Amino acid sequence: MLGKIRIVAAFLLASVTTAGNTTFINNDGFGQVALLPYYNVNNNIITNINITNTTNLFKVVKVRFHEPRISAKVFDANLYLSPHDVWNGTIRLNPATGVPNLITEDESCTLPEKSQLQAGIDFTNIYDAVTNDDMTEGYIEIIEMGVIADGPEGQASDSDKYAEIDTTGIADGVISNGDRSITAGLLHGPDGLPADCSVVQDAWTAGQVDNSINGFEPGALSSEGIATSSAIDDPYDSALNAGLVYESSDRGGINAYAIMINVTDGAAFVVQGTHIDDYATRPQHYTVEDLYGFQLPSLASGDVTQAHMLDNNRGIKTTGLLSLTEWDTGSVYDITPNPSTPMGSNPFPVAVTLSADAIAAPYFIETAINGSTEIVATFPMRKHGIYNGSYLFDEVDRNTSDCDGNVNDGIDDGSTVVIPNTGVIVHDYPIIDGVFCENAGYTSSTTDVQVSLNYYDYEEGNATFTTEVVGSPLPLDEIPEIVALERGVNVIRVHRDDGTTTSVLGTPTNNIFNWQPESGFVAGWVKILMPYYDYNNDQRISSMSEAIGGINSHGSGYWTGVPIIGFSVMAADVGPAQIGETVDLIRFVNHNSPDP
Repeated sequence: MLGKIRIVAAFLLASVTTAGNTTFINNDGFGQVALLPYYNVNNNIITNINITNTTNLFKVVKVRFHEPRISAKVFDANLYLSPHDVWNGTIRLNPATGVPNLITEDESCTLPEKSQLQAGIDFTNIYDAVTNDDMTEGYIEIIEMGVIADGPEGQASDSDKYAEIDTTGIADGVISNGDRSITAGLLHGPDGLPADCSVVQDAWTAGQVDNSINGFEPGALSSEGIATSSAIDDPYDSALNAGLVYESSDRGGINAYAIMINVTDGAAFVVQGTHIDDYATRPQHYTVEDLYGFQLPSLASGDVTQAHMLDNNRGIKTTGLLSLTEWDTGSVYDITPNPSTPMGSNPFPVAVTLSADAIAAPYFIETAINGSTEIVATFPMRKHGIYNGSYLFDEVDRNTSDCDGNVNDGIDDGSTVVIPNTGVIVHDYPIIDGVFCENAGYTSSTTDVQVSLNYYDYEEGNATFTTEVVGSPLPLDEIPEIVALERGVNVIRVHRDDGTTTSVLGTPTNNIFNWQPESGFVAGWVKILMPYYDYNNDQRISSMSEAIGGINSHGSGYWTGVPIIGFSVMAADVGPAQIGETVDLIRFVNHNSPDP
């Protein structure tokens, strides 16, 4: 059945969403997407994750864990949340294997089945470039995949049809003659337990039988590499995302946060989520058992192609239509041994929305009370190619023929091809003579992501380096010595000048970025400057963009920055205990656009 779905999708045109749908950060604390910039199991820390469905709808949510070096997926799960449901889990270090282990006491229905999660499941490292130490920290994507149809008695916009497993083998949205309602199985009873979580696996099994439409069936990317489905208000009018609906009134409402707890000294640190709305108008339902769709949905697979930003006066402006990428971002994500896995062609709305020209954070390293500070800087779009230092090429290996077409030529050079050795049909991939071209990829010209540090104490004292950086867009009086944050998640440890620095998070030594302020700077704030993208003119962006000249083919604005999220974590000893707190990053943005 999965193969049939992908073949059907090859003939569907991209449905580019414009008016009324604009990606934005929802500061109310919920959305279609929630990004947690950090999890950690080092230094006797466990990380508790809480994901809340704040709506009266049945929601399907993907939770995906990425390690910090190359942002590779190390674990994922599907959550099937009933109205107003909360799922929580704990990530801890498994001392027997040396890798993180996810465990939960939660009873909500999931894939993998909740019994497996309740027993505890280790994260998995299959990647050549990733060590087990890398996996001990990382970041988390939480993406709403759709709303499950709940029939005339429910709240979903589903034409009064149910998501069901039909005994005839062909679902009609009506419960009769022994049919099973999927939402009835998910609903928690007076005892707090779902009625029948087996309905989830059984729905996927029913959807894989012959060519009928029944139970759950997966979504797909269009020929342009974005989410596609005709199932908006009828759960069985299409084999794509069967069982789900997604009218505008149904989308969003997912909240997420995490709490890191040091189980030795009791210190706790809250990790707030960044929530994004209007990211997609189509459901995107994929099973964790799909070996080739495990990166979907992603931050690049939504179908909304414009974003809300702020101008210099903090007014809300709209980007207008943003370009898709030259090819599906997964086609050039060479992550051995699982290269070329589909991830979507629409990263720019989320990237621009998350971008900042600079960030700032407080620091506190007072020796007398063991003051300690570490700053977490996460680049969630790095795996989609949006980070400093790399250019997309169609001829990475000059000893091999280049791919058909040219990057940034204004022509859709992507095509539907079969990935070698898998037989999987994928869309918007580079081609050469009609077959998948492996000669496309990123070539670094400088170290990514380049940053510089200006820092201050409480009394306006400041320190800076003054090495000039050729080509930097920063004023000369703001250009210190350039250093690099080279990972998807970067932990900057602030060192005391007496050599007694204590780590808060316990990041492995080889993964830490060390910064020691000048003597006398024990408390204040630091501004981290980034030679940011000019999204319209930077060749690193335009080489990725399908539109000639960059993402802004409609001339609707000027957008700058680097996609970044994170926080500062500070701790100190008070009596026999350690106390601490996290503080969200201050963001400096410069997103200009003309009046609408």
